[in-house]
Amino acid sequence: MSFETDLDRERARIMRAVRQAGNSWAEAMRAHKLAPPDLGFASRLRTLAGAAAEEQIAWEHAHAAGLLWRPIPGAEHAEPPYELRPATGRRGPTELWSRFDAAVAGLNRAITGSDAAAVADAFGELSEAAGHLADAVTREDTANQPAARTRARGAA
Repeated sequence: MSFETDLDRERARIMRAVRQAGNSWAEAMRAHKLAPPDLGFASRLRTLAGAAAEEQIAWEHAHAAGLLWRPIPGAEHAEPPYELRPATGRRGPTELWSRFDAAVAGLNRAITGSDAAAVADAFGELSEAAGHLADAVTREDTANQPAARTRARGAA
């Protein structure tokens, strides 16, 4: 075994991890695109946070191996799925949504370039923002469940 063979194997392993992270990210985004307004919102946010964290780790490894992100021209103008956009009745604290929106904008800027470390950092910020939102929405949903049950019983 030569150093070059070992390096090729390591890069192949990293690229598999990058593809898997990309697949997880795509699945999380699809879940938001197809989602009805329901109590599954917090779970979808948590899945998105996990997928972004997976992307962060994969791209940190890719950067360490000397790999670059393939730029996506025009991504700075991309919007998240409808239920994640401002002014769509998003549940959760405004300040956490502001952080999330800034993280989306940061990721969109990062993916227009080729710096894998910047992409990893942007995914990390998005992961944290979505995770905090998932926690807050879960707390709101839990607090509102008894009131919703009482209203439902009164209507019956």
